[in-house]
Amino acid sequence: MTDLSTTYMGLKLVSPLMAGSSTITGTVRKLKSLEDAGAGAVVLGSIFEEQVRAEVSDMVAVLETQDNPEAYDYIRADYPMQIGPEKYLDTIRQAKALLRIPVIASLNCTTRDHWISYARKIEQAGADALELNVYDIPHDPAEDAAAVEQRHLNLVAGVSGELRIPVAVKIGPHYTSLANFIKRLTALDVQAVVMFNRFFQPEIDIEKLKLKSGINLSHAEDSGLPVRWIALLRGLIPCDIAMTTGVHGAEGAIKGLLAGANAVQVCSALYTPAGAGVIGDILKGMSAWMDRHDFGCIADFRGSLAEPAEGAGRGFARAQYVKDLLGRRE
Repeated sequence: MTDLSTTYMGLKLVSPLMAGSSTITGTVRKLKSLEDAGAGAVVLGSIFEEQVRAEVSDMVAVLETQDNPEAYDYIRADYPMQIGPEKYLDTIRQAKALLRIPVIASLNCTTRDHWISYARKIEQAGADALELNVYDIPHDPAEDAAAVEQRHLNLVAGVSGELRIPVAVKIGPHYTSLANFIKRLTALDVQAVVMFNRFFQPEIDIEKLKLKSGINLSHAEDSGLPVRWIALLRGLIPCDIAMTTGVHGAEGAIKGLLAGANAVQVCSALYTPAGAGVIGDILKGMSAWMDRHDFGCIADFRGSLAEPAEGAGRGFARAQYVKDLLGRRE
């Protein structure tokens, strides 16, 4: 019988499938259904920097109208993140009381100082780990790549240095030198990187002449990008890797593990009619595949197709590209 258990950031998982951060992981009821379906861990829906800022801004606006300078100065001095949305913390507490699998909180942020104290509250609420979702669209032409990367590194260093629980960083693929940036992340006591963040794309309504929301769900064919980078980096970075984007079936999950991922996040597939049931379907497919190949556990094959350190990109970089274009497939 196949053993699907694994570890991620030192946490024991009953399966390598994690429910990625989304609206589906925002309520305890839904989290329970994901656990029942076989998820090895859940990443809560993100709390956004703008949410916390808005809540505290409302409080500051009220205090400005009252004759209470001491309270006003306290709020201003303590800055926004000291008072974060309590509902999010309550969800962590309730999830920990109900679920047996690890509960990972998620912060979606771009600035360091505003998040450190709220990250502490997340730890105190009982989260098993924290995923920092670095969702940033640099659009100032005066800010060069080095400044953007340093800003992100400062954010991670500020949070990871304050917490005892493991910290993962979820990033996008659009760094000037992705391998170098991830290597610098791992020097900041980061236990995992999550590849890759999927940015929402606003759309333009050409009749109403305004922007409209664009839900940017992934497709199975989108798994190629994270699989390639996981394979290239597996032998070069010391921390764990979680794959996200494009995992819609057993095949996508297996590819991520073969490339060297420690765990695989499922998100867009949860929005299909199958819902949480897609997790069970993927696990059944993985078990059947492992039986066919005589693999008894995840460790028997994880990373077996990762790029070797001396490979110089023979399989996943330029050489394979040239070989395919010339039609000389092996």
